[in-house]
Amino acid sequence: MWRRRAEPCGVASPFALLTEVAAYTVAHLTDRITTPLLVTDPEGEHFWPGASRRLYDALPGPKERVGFPAAEGAHLHCEPMGRALFEQRVFDWLDARLASGPPARG
Repeated sequence: MWRRRAEPCGVASPFALLTEVAAYTVAHLTDRITTPLLVTDPEGEHFWPGASRRLYDALPGPKERVGFPAAEGAHLHCEPMGRALFEQRVFDWLDARLASGPPARG
């Protein structure tokens, strides 16, 4: 598994992969993101706790943050036990954005 995940990064060891991936960030770009963005925020996120909130707070454009609490069964990283609920909320958000059409250019 490590080898397969490391291939796109061109590294050979688990340590090198984790070091490489840790360098990836959008922090220097968030002030330029103006397209509507949905940020999902599962309770119990164990890989990047707090990252959803930090991203949401840094975005200047239209945004919505959707939480997935344990009480709904759609918590933890990637909402593994609540995929149907996750997908329903994401597609509802997309439907609302696409139904309104593209923004007017001025």
